Amino acid sequence: MLALTHQFVAQLPNIDCLFGPLTPDGGLPVLCGRASSDRRLTLMLDTARLRDRAYCAAQAQQVRMSLGIR
Repeated sequence: MLALTHQFVAQLPNIDCLFGPLTPDGGLPVLCGRASSDRRLTLMLDTARLRDRAYCAAQAQQVRMSLGIR
């Protein structure tokens, strides 16, 4: 799981990610934000799809867009 979360976090430089415990349905909650901003985003990642680079890239893009980061 650690290697999979690193793949996701590597696409979000300068964004802090705090992962929560797995949910019963296999979801992985992650709280994303920047230290210099009050904006935060909670995202539920599908652990079964974390191996898919396109999925990680799409989720990382969603984080950047939601936080107003280009």
